[in-house]
Amino acid sequence: MQRKPLFTILGLIMVISMVLAACSTPATPTTEVQPTQPPQTGQQPTQPPVESKGPPFTIGISNPFISSEYRTQMIAELIEVNKEYMDKGLTTELVIESADTDVAGQIQQLQNLMAKGVDAILVNPSDVNGLNATLQEAVSKGIIVISVDQELNVPGVYNVGIDQKEWAKTSAKWLAEKLGGKGNIVLIEGFPGHPANVARMEGVDEVLSQYPDIKVLAKDTGKWDEATGQQVMSNFLAAYPNLDGYWTQDGMAIGALQAVIAANPAKFPVGVGEGRCQFLKLWEEVLKDRPDFETIAVANPPGVSPTGLRIAVNMLLGKQVDKSKLGGANGLSFVIPVPIVITKDNLQQGLDICKDKPDAYLLDGIMTDQEVLDTFFVKEQAATRKFTIGISNPFISSEYRTQMIAELIEVNKEYMDKGLTTELVIESADTDVAGQIQQLQNLMAKGVDAILVNPSDVNGLNATLQEAVSKGIIVISVDQELNVPGVYNVGIDQKEWAKTSAKWLAEKLGGKGNIVLIEGFPGHPANVARMEGVDEVLSQYPDIKVLAKDTGKWDEATGQQVMSNFLAAYPNLDGYWTQDGMAIGALQAVIAANPAKFPVGVGEGRCQFLKLWEEVLKDRPDFETIAVANPPGVSPTGLRIAVNMLLGKQVDKSKLGGANGLSFVIPVPIVITKDNLQQGLDICKDKPDAYLLDGIMTDQEVLDTFFLK
Repeated sequence: MQRKPLFTILGLIMVISMVLAACSTPATPTTEVQPTQPPQTGQQPTQPPVESKGPPFTIGISNPFISSEYRTQMIAELIEVNKEYMDKGLTTELVIESADTDVAGQIQQLQNLMAKGVDAILVNPSDVNGLNATLQEAVSKGIIVISVDQELNVPGVYNVGIDQKEWAKTSAKWLAEKLGGKGNIVLIEGFPGHPANVARMEGVDEVLSQYPDIKVLAKDTGKWDEATGQQVMSNFLAAYPNLDGYWTQDGMAIGALQAVIAANPAKFPVGVGEGRCQFLKLWEEVLKDRPDFETIAVANPPGVSPTGLRIAVNMLLGKQVDKSKLGGANGLSFVIPVPIVITKDNLQQGLDICKDKPDAYLLDGIMTDQEVLDTFFVKEQAATRKFTIGISNPFISSEYRTQMIAELIEVNKEYMDKGLTTELVIESADTDVAGQIQQLQNLMAKGVDAILVNPSDVNGLNATLQEAVSKGIIVISVDQELNVPGVYNVGIDQKEWAKTSAKWLAEKLGGKGNIVLIEGFPGHPANVARMEGVDEVLSQYPDIKVLAKDTGKWDEATGQQVMSNFLAAYPNLDGYWTQDGMAIGALQAVIAANPAKFPVGVGEGRCQFLKLWEEVLKDRPDFETIAVANPPGVSPTGLRIAVNMLLGKQVDKSKLGGANGLSFVIPVPIVITKDNLQQGLDICKDKPDAYLLDGIMTDQEVLDTFFLK
């Protein structure tokens, strides 16, 4: 697996963070807000099953030690990676509890995070066992708990980090081999009792047990602090002037090497270093006077914590951990490879990485989302059962609805052939609001997994739709937008759709004239949005007068009759605006009346209308109109969205719009004017007259446009 060091914005963030950390004297934990996620069961029965509330999730960070460049970089990277998820609408800001504190203080940090209702906690623990009871309390509340950078053996608590023991063994083995298996050395450890230090010192002891001629003269703690490490090493050099070597870790390695440089013995003791830019630059300086100088720098990447954040988010999204890929004492450890080890052979590579980095930067690697999924999560498989999708359509006296139902059946057949869905359960009839409520009740009674509803009223179905949502059914309003909590919408922007043709009409009239409007069903969601769009456009043209408005009931014959009445009442009419199949009837009425000058009118993206347009051009070559397609394909596109949601794919809510942020807005596939009329006629060559120019998104287009990668 390839790991990628961070080379970008983090340098600046870290410098700012270090200045803030250096200036603070934290007596009580500081709190900052950032993103989270719900929990997933570990192998222990102590982790209860939890129903995900869905994003955005809130993630808490508990860090009890800020006097360390490692922790500064860690926090900066956590904030940076979390911003990715915030931009996708998956997380809120992190809730950060970070201060120099003891075990009791870190317990308080964890209690604070639980009180703030976080969905997941990333904890960098200060003690091997001291937090156990509090961490188990968090697990019992359904919170995902992940120990980062060091392993705990607590039922239900996951661990994300390198193998600290193996990390230490790498440099300890290098030291032993460079000494030829013999000599006197000293050890400078971190905080005794700290989980990472315990594991590391176990690794060092394990290596040294294989080299009986290497004697450890002394061991002391450098408290993971550069200055303390330098003082301890100075003391060792004074006590043991002929020292052969030393082993240490993290920032203390910089202090230790500075102590050696200051003492300037004839022969430098062989020592290990750290994968930090400051150390590599110091190494480069030493080489100028001592070209035979050697050391090793093993990176302990702060990136394991943001990698842990990625793991937490994917767990909260319901992705299943592949437990066969986990290790550790309780089988709950995500073991991250060490991204880089620097020796004399690749020192230049390390220095190149450090060119644009601050001295405090640790050579790092943060796994991508895809790497996390590929490495630690179960690959997505086909659905274990077939899904059943219901259709509620309250209006069948429309070619649009006929094409819509036919396309839904056709697209669903694709999924049936793949074993993903059963046949559609279709409730379709000319009915009123009460009748459509009964349709929805029938679908719920039949146990459907998702409902696509083409609603007959803006508000009349709300209670029934919310009832369906409360039963765990995915509910999608197609072709028109509802503002109902939990109900998704899939369709074009009806208001903008109407504005396109209304603006064309106004401009063709030169901004003045007398017109009439033929609308669909008053109160119907799509008609309401459309007429708002028309009104919005006409408000910008005060010299265009609307003489009358009537409903054509989205019916060609009714539209023709209404237009005939208007022409009789207003024989000098300048223009008209209408929509859908009524446009065909309206144009037929104009042809029948045959005025000396045809009123300017709008049309529909239907083959029958385009062919009628072509006929008119034979006698009136200057005739113009516009045909904006309202594609029935938004409904089968909605079916694709529903199936992918049922398969557990995660919607990218940043791509949604609408009144409640739950609308999948589909682009209008085509607009026909005189400039591309032939293109429309070519599409219609093998199509029936009733065919509406259409567009159905493919599965891949749906995933690429609306779902998280």
